[in-house]
Amino acid sequence: MQHSTETPLAVSIQELAPVRVAYIDCQVNLAEGGYSSEIARCFQQVKDWVADQGLDVKALLTIGVIEEVDGRPAGYACCVQVPPAVTDGLGAIGIQELTGGRYAVVTIEKDPAIIGDALRRFYQEYVPQTGLAIDGARPTYEVYYEHTLDYCVPIR
Repeated sequence: MQHSTETPLAVSIQELAPVRVAYIDCQVNLAEGGYSSEIARCFQQVKDWVADQGLDVKALLTIGVIEEVDGRPAGYACCVQVPPAVTDGLGAIGIQELTGGRYAVVTIEKDPAIIGDALRRFYQEYVPQTGLAIDGARPTYEVYYEHTLDYCVPIR
């Protein structure tokens, strides 16, 4: 048996509350790569709109929702948490509630050199070894913090 010298994955099982967000669908092909500047532009557009509503963007969660088609990443929604009083978006900005429930939460350092490997290990090693059942009816999403991100995978 091979022993890994890799850093252990930081995975916790959590019950996450629903989150109301302002969002914009960012038209990128995640399978092709090279999309970070477009995603950054979309996040900025949502943040600007939220700030225009008189909200402190720095006090709110920034969330990326991975949109899947047939189990493959197909798009990305750039989101910022908003309070219940915000009921309508404007133009390309929509309002939705991200479903809560039971999630496997992988906490990862925000370093592109680490993220891809950590996600590969989560899906190829952790999920099969622990017998997690992923709930494909709810979206996977990423919650961004200053130095880390929480990769939240819905489970049954």
